[in-house]
Formats: sequence, C-alpha cells, structure tokens
Amino acid sequence: MHTIGKALLLLCSLTSAGEIVAQTVSGKLIDDNKQPLPYANVVLLALPDSTFVTGTVTAEDGTFSLNTTTPNQLVRISSIGYNTVYKPVQPANLGVIQLTSDTQQLGEVVVKADLPKTRVKGDAMVTTVAGSILENAGTGNDLLNKIPGVSANEGDIKVFGAGTPEIYINGRKVRDKSELDQLASDNIKSVEVVNNPGSRYDATVNAVIRIQTKKPQGEGFGFNNRFYTGYGYEWNVLDQYNFNYRKGGFDLSGMLYGKKGYTEDHKTITQKTLLDKTWIQDSYLCTQYDMKDISAMLSLNYQFNENHSLGARYDYDRTPERHETVDPMNTLVYQDDALYEKSHTTGWRNTQETRHTLNAYYNGRVGDWTIDFNADGFWSDTKNPQEMQEQFTPAGGSLEKQTVTTKNLTDNTLYATKLVFGHPLWGGNLSFGGEYTYTNRNNAYMNVEGILDNNNNNIKENSTSAFLEYAAASASYRHS
Repeated sequence: MHTIGKALLLLCSLTSAGEIVAQTVSGKLIDDNKQPLPYANVVLLALPDSTFVTGTVTAEDGTFSLNTTTPNQLVRISSIGYNTVYKPVQPANLGVIQLTSDTQQLGEVVVKADLPKTRVKGDAMVTTVAGSILENAGTGNDLLNKIPGVSANEGDIKVFGAGTPEIYINGRKVRDKSELDQLASDNIKSVEVVNNPGSRYDATVNAVIRIQTKKPQGEGFGFNNRFYTGYGYEWNVLDQYNFNYRKGGFDLSGMLYGKKGYTEDHKTITQKTLLDKTWIQDSYLCTQYDMKDISAMLSLNYQFNENHSLGARYDYDRTPERHETVDPMNTLVYQDDALYEKSHTTGWRNTQETRHTLNAYYNGRVGDWTIDFNADGFWSDTKNPQEMQEQFTPAGGSLEKQTVTTKNLTDNTLYATKLVFGHPLWGGNLSFGGEYTYTNRNNAYMNVEGILDNNNNNIKENSTSAFLEYAAASASYRHS
C-alpha cells in the first residue's frame, strides 16, 4: 500500500464513497408559457466536486429520465435562454419543472427568435448557431458546453450516452482539441451531434460532432484580434490574431495564438473497497496548474466553382510548459476502521509538447455524385519529467521516505486518407468509400532511482477499411 503507484492512482481517482443506490430520476420541463421544452440538457453531477456522471436531453414533449448510482448526486437542468435549475435526486419523480427566461442572457427584451433552434435531421441533432445568442458563447469549447446532449468541461468533451466523440470542422477531422479554443463561436454556423454514426466511421466511434463554420464574406484583406483576460487564482491571458485575404475563389487565412493560464484543483476523495476486509482511503489533494501555449495556422482554399473546391491547412502547436504541482496530497488508510497507514506526498510534473498537423482536402460534385476526400498528417513530440516525494508511516511503524524521479518521452506519427462517394437513390442516399491510416508511436519511460522498471516500446499500425451505406428517412442499411 505504500508505493508510488498508490499515489498516482489517487491522483487520477475521483471515486466517492457511498452505498450504491440505483434509481431512475424523471420529470418534465415546460417553458414560461407552460409549453413542453425539448432538447434541454439534464446532467447528473457527483458531489461535492460537481463531476459529470451522465446526462440526457429532454424529448419533444419535455420529458426526461436518467439513472443515478448514489444518493450523493445532483441534477442540473439547463437550456439556452433559461435560468439553470438544480434538483436533488430524491425524490426520484421531480414532477413538472418550469424554467424561467434568463433576461440577462437575452438582453433587456426576451426575443424568442434569438434562441438557437435544434431539430433532428437525418442521423444528427442539429443546432443552428448563426443568428442566435450562442454566437456570444466565446470559444468553440464554450459553445459545445451549451449544445443539447453535449458536455464540454475544460476540453473534456462528452456526448450523453455515447462518451468521447470524434469532432469534425467543415468535414476535416480535429486531431488536436486546442483548435476548439482557437475557434470563435461567432464564426460557427451550426453544430450536428450524431449518437449513432454510420459505417463511414470506425467501429470504435460511438459519437460524432460536426461543426460547420460560416462562409467568409467579401473580398480583400482583413484581420481581427481576440484578447481575453480574467482572474482565477491568478491572471489568465489569451491573445489571438487572425488575418484573411480573399479574391474570387481564392482564400488565404492565418492565425497566431498565445495563452497563459493558471488554475488550482482541490479535491477531497474517499474510496471504500469491500474485500475480506473493509479498506477506506481518505485523501485531500491540492494541485496547481501553470500553463503556456502558442499556436500558428496557415490555410489555403480555392473554389473553382460551386461544384469543386480544394485546399490545405497547416497547424503548429507548441506547449513550452504545462507545470503541475502537487502540494500536498495527504492520505489516511483504514483497515476495518483501524488506521493502517498515513502518507504525505508532494511533487511536480511538467509537460513540453510540439505538434504539427497538415490537412489537404477536395470536395466535388459530378452530376448527382458527391466526392469528399481528406488526407491528414500528424507529428508530435512530448516530454514529461516528473518528481514525487512521498512520506508514509505504517501503523505501528516509523516514518519512511522515498523520492521517485521519472521521465517519459513520446513521439507520434500519423498519416490518414479518407475518400467518400455519395449518390441519391430511391428517396434516400447511397454512400461508399474507404479509409487508410498509418500510425507509429515511440515511448521511452525512465526512472532515475531504479525503483520502477525502465521501458521502451514502439507500436506501428496500418489500418484499411471500406464501407457501404444506404440511408433513407424510414430505413438504414449498412455494411463495412
């Protein structure tokens, strides 16, 4: 129990003690006019740290239901343009809940037309952002956190009932989620959330988010600057410069981005394990994060006519420092209510990373046929030095100390291509295509003191897939 592995396990653990009591919480939402309120987010949060557990969206008639796991949870109900409501999970039947308009969010006058419109279209739930108050959400990540059926907390994006999604911007797969922080919400036209992706996506993909941006208007040279600063424990600063040149079908754009942030995470964690004996671990953890990021982007697009367009985009991302300080983590371990061990851990971990991303695409239409081609290259290099100092005292024993210093070096290479053809057929759409992916990952792990084993590994993978799919309003047939 007194190894560095226990300390690292507790760093990642968010398990809360409590007797598991499963029940179904249900209710119905109505608006100011007592009309059913569909597509509102109903999220289950764990207490005391409000960690996301699961979520759902209300149906067309405003009803919802979700399953709890412990009594120490809370239901958060939110919808754009309305005040957020919190409800306890008991009683399980929450009855009819009326949400009131958030007049501060909508301005001095509540205008329903300014609310985003969400509808089901084909395989997706589509939310229109353009012309709605969602344009003022902030970044792309801030926007996703307000989309029905989606939770986006500090880059950790989840689709309710499906987990982590693949994200596409204008048909291009997002391989670095920092792009979402660099994308302003007022440049987004719509967001589509797919809970049951078709066979054109890998079998491991359980959800897809497709973001469509607005088409640039006008010709000539333009630029803008986005600057943000705020105070949370310390000052956080973000600065982004964008430029664009358009002439006819030619479009050249670029971006320079810098961010410096600081935050802290305080957790009280209780983990209870029932074996032949009852083990309880009570921990208090304080972690400080000091982060610096810089990025640059250059994009070239050319639209020959309304049926043919191609382009390329290059992204450079550099994290010169993401420093995490653990100070402290104090843990008490009990065996059948008797103190078994206590420990005190401090330490730090730093991340330095460089990423290069290159994408080329072609979108075309020949007669009734549509053609969608994408090629991607991704290269990254990451260094993770870490040092932990642990002091532990077994029951009836004396104080022991150890320091564990490690370094983790990782480099990744990825090449991927995807080609999709589509054609309308019998009132639906026939699509088929294929995808090829090559990955190469090298990882080296070293421990200075020799407490942990050094490890070096290399993983190479080639993957080829093909699919055939037919989708209509009343039926869908897939084969891959």
